[in-house]
Amino acid sequence: MRLMQWAKESSYEIRIGAVFVALLLIYLAIANFVLAPLGYYGTQEAPRFADPWIARGETILDGGVLYEDVFTSTPPLMNYLLIPPVIFSGWFGHINPWATLAFMVYFSLFNLLIAYALLYTAKSKAVGYRWALYYLLNPLTFGNTILRRQDESVLVAFFALAFMFIVFDQHVRAAVVMGLSLLVKLTGGMMVVVAFLTTRKWQYVIIPAVVFLVIFAPFWIRSGESAVFWDVSKQHTEHPFQFGGVSLPALGLRWRGGDASQILTICSALFFGGVLLALGWIAWKPVGIFEDLLLLTTTVFLLSPKLHCGYFSMSVYALTPLISTYRIRGLFFGFATLALLADMYKWPIENFPLAFWLMVTTYILLIIINVRVQWISHKKLLMPDDV
Repeated sequence: MRLMQWAKESSYEIRIGAVFVALLLIYLAIANFVLAPLGYYGTQEAPRFADPWIARGETILDGGVLYEDVFTSTPPLMNYLLIPPVIFSGWFGHINPWATLAFMVYFSLFNLLIAYALLYTAKSKAVGYRWALYYLLNPLTFGNTILRRQDESVLVAFFALAFMFIVFDQHVRAAVVMGLSLLVKLTGGMMVVVAFLTTRKWQYVIIPAVVFLVIFAPFWIRSGESAVFWDVSKQHTEHPFQFGGVSLPALGLRWRGGDASQILTICSALFFGGVLLALGWIAWKPVGIFEDLLLLTTTVFLLSPKLHCGYFSMSVYALTPLISTYRIRGLFFGFATLALLADMYKWPIENFPLAFWLMVTTYILLIIINVRVQWISHKKLLMPDDV
């Protein structure tokens, strides 16, 4: 009986692995036959990447120092985590298709890690299996790692591991993972805030900051100001006060033009005020770790002047355990599909009006999702007093 039970439970891991491989092949085929002919991934000799991952990876492998020997606009851990695809790409001389394929597959492996984390986070493997499938089947999951070959899945994997530890009351481990996430992308700070406001555990005030400072300090001491990757006076660094991606202001400027500096001032003020309101709402009456993470990520992304399509992968993760409870399956798949389409119409098609209106619809769907989740969850909190 125990053997049969083990076989039944372990089959979930096998099924998730099979779905992962199938989706990986499907999206690779789309990338090869649809986007590659459009020049989306560059030429054979000059692969096109959004970030200089290869240059940073080779600098590390050659014994160089990030920030000092190569321009680096991201936290250090992310660059070390990207060494494996840099090595693989180097075996083939950093030419396509191998260079692009190396990063596509590597980023997608984090999707599998996230799926397994969801499997083990749920109260039962049957429920966790459903969560894993929802996450893998969402168009943005592989659309971001393969079609867009972007790295947000790495950060989401840290989200998934930290929240799995929180669910099992392993707060020290969760806090350590959150500290490491800050060394991947500063966006990981959203996890820290939500975890503290929801649990009120001291670990989330102290441990993430200590982990970040201890690991980052050598880079800062060695490289000085060039290691300050969150400098708001610079472009293309780790801060939201700049235009980029598929945010409505960024697309509006590409479409209609306008005074960018004046618009940025207004957007930055709205962003700052909106995030404070969201944090105040969560602190006043937290309703659940995933619900509160969803509210904060949505507020940050929708109000940020800088919004890349892949950022929504964090919202997809936060939404996945909530789909059945709040009956938002259609909205879950709908907003992600529209965001991915908007990104494609921004580039390579460059139809900015259509990209703008697709993002307007995406914003509306996300607002509807959050209103529904917050309304129902707060209504449940009030029910015991009404009985």
